[in-house]
Amino acid sequence: MQTKSLVSRLAESTTKPNRWCAEGRDGVSTYTLTPIIESLKKFTALQANRLLGRTGPFWQHESYDHVIRDTDELERTISYVTNNPVAAGLIQSWQQWPRTYCEPNLLWLA
Repeated sequence: MQTKSLVSRLAESTTKPNRWCAEGRDGVSTYTLTPIIESLKKFTALQANRLLGRTGPFWQHESYDHVIRDTDELERTISYVTNNPVAAGLIQSWQQWPRTYCEPNLLWLA
């Protein structure tokens, strides 16, 4: 699967100073996401280290993959991801965070 196909299946995501959370739509397998996430982490680590004037590891070597099995779990996951910056005390409403994306037809879940 190419990156363009993944982007069309990305339901929502948010980027905070210490993590990136995302929820993909059906058909996106861990095997497809792994090289894309690794590439994203490599690129952002290089850019961040360049801005900070440092080298070495930037992101922890981990990811959390989970299959969403029903609508209730989808609602909880989207709410968690979109409201993550709110829970961290960075903003008052998820809509204020410029690095949050939610697929328009899923906004009612956020």
